[in-house]
Amino acid sequence: MLTARILTPRFAFTALICAFVLFAGNACTVKPRIIEPGKIPKIDTLAPGEAEYGKKLYKDLCEDYELDTDPKRHDRLVTIFDHLVTAAEADHLPWHIHLFDDPETVDVRAVHGNYIFVWSGFLDVAKNDDEIAALMACELAHVLARHTYPVQFTMMTDLFFGVAELSTSLAIMTATNGMVAISGQGWMKWGYIELADLDSLDREYNEEEEREAAMIAILIMDRSTYSPGAMLTFWQRVKQDEDLLNKVKRLNRDLSPIRRVQIIEELLPQIPQEIDSAPPDTIQTSQRDFNFSRRKIQ
Repeated sequence: MLTARILTPRFAFTALICAFVLFAGNACTVKPRIIEPGKIPKIDTLAPGEAEYGKKLYKDLCEDYELDTDPKRHDRLVTIFDHLVTAAEADHLPWHIHLFDDPETVDVRAVHGNYIFVWSGFLDVAKNDDEIAALMACELAHVLARHTYPVQFTMMTDLFFGVAELSTSLAIMTATNGMVAISGQGWMKWGYIELADLDSLDREYNEEEEREAAMIAILIMDRSTYSPGAMLTFWQRVKQDEDLLNKVKRLNRDLSPIRRVQIIEELLPQIPQEIDSAPPDTIQTSQRDFNFSRRKIQ
């Protein structure tokens, strides 16, 4: 009996180690589609349930943050975002953008369901509308490239998770004489998503995804009234200012400002010359939910 108590936890621990080795190679998830270079991806419609997913996250955030009620600030944000989605030819989709009042948080997050969350600290560190547009265009690009979609696991990984969960549950029950038991399914997947920063609000993109989003953002900016070069000047400023670097750690995610600057410097000269840089003649706002602060006041 003593041997069984020792071996079973060891088996469970080995299963967990194998799982994370497998995940480290990024073999656990379904690979995203390949984006054609020089093109802005198109999304025709939202899948059922996508909007509800973003709406739930919004409600959860409202429990922790107050909405910014300054009309000038959110109107400025709305105008910039409106130009970007029109330039990206994505204004046929419903978009939901919300500004939270938190000067200490410098961040912009796009999540599944076409929800964009902005914290007021971001507006404080951006020097002008071009820099605001540059960072928001990157988040819009992540949505269009489907980087914000929930993680999809392969069939083999689903099977592996099932076996690992079962063995771990049995090990814990054996080691504690049945006093502790883990019930339910999917808890190991949840743990992996949390540890790997793949949940919606803490999502860390790999360098390939960041490069892809930067290229799409530059194309969007080039079609808009804003300067694509603002993306470079913003991150150059972050790279040179240690205080600013500390402020934007969350916005920066895992990619260093030095590497971001290098990527943007490589991409800017690649803007296709045939792209029409003239801004659209008209801007339609009927598909977007922009009255977020006013709704809170009421």
